[in-house]
Amino acid sequence: MAHSANTTQQPVKAFDLVSVIDFKASYGLPSCTSVAGNDLYVGYTSGHVRHFLLSSATSATNNRTKYQLRYLDEMIGVPKKRITQIIVAPTIARVIGLAENQVFVGDMFSMVGAQSYQRSMPKSVTHMAINETSNSYDLEIAVCQSKKKSLQLMLVNSERFISKQEITNLMGVPVKVHWSGSVLLIAYESHYTLYNIMARTEMELFPYNPTTCSPLLRLLQSEQFYLNGDSLGMIINQTGDVCKAPIAWINQPRFVCYSAPYIVGISSSVIQVYSLLDQQLKQKSSFANALAAADFGGNVYIVTEDQIYILLPIPVEEQIERLIDAGSLEQAMALADETLGTLTRSAAKMNKLRYLRQKTGVIYFVRGCLPTAFEYFTKTDTLALDVIPLFDTLGPHSSESHLQSMVQTLPRISELEPGTRHAYHEALLAYVSSSTVTRTDELNTYELKLLCYVDRSRVERLLRSHRPLKMMPVIEFLENQKLYYYIGLYYAENKFLSEAIGQWKRLEVGELKDEVYPGLNAIVSLLLRDNIQPLIMENIPWILERDLARGVALLMRTSAELNDDVIVGLLAKYEDRSHLTRYLEHVVYGRNAPCGNRYHTQLAQEYITMVTDPGTPSTITTKTRSKLQYHLLHSDKYAVSLILNSVEKKAVFKKELAILYGKKEEHGKALRVLVYDVQDTTAAEHYCRSWPCRQKELHLQLLKLYLDCQTSERDILLARAVDFLNSTDSVFNYHDVLGILPSQWPISLVLPFICRSIGHSINEGRVSRIMKGLSEIEWARVKAARAQFTMSRVIRITDSKYCEFCYRPFTETVCVLNKAGSVIHPHCLK
Repeated sequence: MAHSANTTQQPVKAFDLVSVIDFKASYGLPSCTSVAGNDLYVGYTSGHVRHFLLSSATSATNNRTKYQLRYLDEMIGVPKKRITQIIVAPTIARVIGLAENQVFVGDMFSMVGAQSYQRSMPKSVTHMAINETSNSYDLEIAVCQSKKKSLQLMLVNSERFISKQEITNLMGVPVKVHWSGSVLLIAYESHYTLYNIMARTEMELFPYNPTTCSPLLRLLQSEQFYLNGDSLGMIINQTGDVCKAPIAWINQPRFVCYSAPYIVGISSSVIQVYSLLDQQLKQKSSFANALAAADFGGNVYIVTEDQIYILLPIPVEEQIERLIDAGSLEQAMALADETLGTLTRSAAKMNKLRYLRQKTGVIYFVRGCLPTAFEYFTKTDTLALDVIPLFDTLGPHSSESHLQSMVQTLPRISELEPGTRHAYHEALLAYVSSSTVTRTDELNTYELKLLCYVDRSRVERLLRSHRPLKMMPVIEFLENQKLYYYIGLYYAENKFLSEAIGQWKRLEVGELKDEVYPGLNAIVSLLLRDNIQPLIMENIPWILERDLARGVALLMRTSAELNDDVIVGLLAKYEDRSHLTRYLEHVVYGRNAPCGNRYHTQLAQEYITMVTDPGTPSTITTKTRSKLQYHLLHSDKYAVSLILNSVEKKAVFKKELAILYGKKEEHGKALRVLVYDVQDTTAAEHYCRSWPCRQKELHLQLLKLYLDCQTSERDILLARAVDFLNSTDSVFNYHDVLGILPSQWPISLVLPFICRSIGHSINEGRVSRIMKGLSEIEWARVKAARAQFTMSRVIRITDSKYCEFCYRPFTETVCVLNKAGSVIHPHCLK
């Protein structure tokens, strides 16, 4: 009989219908079929079972596989009784059949009946179901028996049936059953139930109309089952819950087969193919008079009165490609995700699938669905360098990308609206940044370009990260984008310091414009970072011209060894002398290394100039004078005579004059200036204490100045002389003091001084006597030790005797014994 294979136009064609054998119906009509590997068995209404062998050959021209069936043998199951079910058990090489409630067993290859099963065969069987997920070598089957509200779970080996368990107290008499692990799906006369073998509980699922619906049960995939309902096919899980939308059949199917991810429904007039992914119709073919159907290994076998057909699944990658070409990208990728696990052993198919997923990403890219596009680029491990050529804004590119050939027309990113263009660049930047491949200079260069488009605040961080970049493309791109500051920064980070400074100088003088440029501080920071003396000396005149204060700050902070003469000469040209003073202070006091005397002298002269300048504010004058006094007092490297000549000519520098007299050790002049000119007795007394080794002499001179005063301040100074004399901080030679005190002064006036003098005298006498006694004791000990040493040892001086200090011979008989007992020259002891 001819069958139409015309397929209605659907988004995808999942199967090809192929006739594999024609045969004459000499044994009645086919009633059931079963497949295992290349072995196909067909049961007939006459009680016969025929064995066919499936063979295949792949064409070298179109890579298509051609299938053929060859008749091998047959057997009589139960004579003249309709075969209603066939089960093939390859592990035990048996064919188990059911003919009008009677079970028979035969060898699956020789097709000879196996008589050893006769005694153990179950009786009055209406349906059998194998355990689809069994790990046992032997066959596990569930048996429905006529008029019994029970099920027999049995084990079939190569010789007999073995009863394992009987499930009783069911809701009714089972019509059909499906067994998978611990779950039994049971079809009764008008409803389905789910029985849990471990928990021994039965749960009612849903009813069906037996007059219009055949009870069909089958395992689809892990933990998912199909149950045929009234015009709907329900998909449930192991707990009985509906886990997917139902299948809305156009025609109620008589047989249901599964070829992942498709459910094939075969009715009396049509073949319907639905996807398990979205439960939508994918293919529909006219087909009449299907009498039996079975599936194995993804192929669906359909038996008619005189022919056997195979529904061959079109390669999944071809299906996906057709869907992509039709624009059904979501459906194509859902199919790819579903079948991805089945292609792991085929490198060619995996590469093809990867290509299709990449193509889907490119199509999404063209559509502007950027998150989805880059999601597929990520899933396929597409290199960022393969995606970048899709962007004309990042060119020129070193090579073409295979992605460019996947679609006919690519968008020109440079011609898009600014907002859209920014979105494209932002998506690519995220993809490049998340790339885990080794960072090459080419990839880093593209990332820099993207940052310039998307987020310029991050460009500086990339340039400072010392990642390798391609120099010429980077410089050309930054120039085109007018990012002149970053050009200089790139030079600086790659140690082209002169080029970096030259670039920034052009920005500083206004020859170039870049709002990112931070100003002169960029050049100063670069010079301070590297501290290269020739580079600083080369650029410091220009920096001082631009910003004198910042230039001096650079000179004071750098650790490079500078030419101070040149710098001082440069700073001396400017009217504002404060910067020269600051630098001289740094040279004299700020550095740890010593400097020349002339800088100390010049610093003092600068202080004097600033103090005497009438334009200097009073606060600065006071502060500068304090610095001058500190410098004159603590520095010993300036030219005292030169500074003294400058100070003597100016009446304002009285304290400074005293310090300078002190530096020349003309203490009398210094004290006279402090007492008579400055009239600061406290400063004069402090001056005396600044010379510890000459305190007595200086205190006596100061006391004489107090006593010899002939001015109007005489009374004040005499009173100060009494206080000074009686002060515990004053140190005198008391005999000298008694000779200059006025004879008319009463003893009570200087009584503290006299008491302290007597105490000091007594103490000094006692201390001197103690010291003398200690010296005599030490001298006696030394004499005794010497005598003992010389008495116990004879020292011989010969021509071969050498000094143990200088290793030279003795030229005279005089020698010295040191504490260690070594003989040395007298002059070597010194």
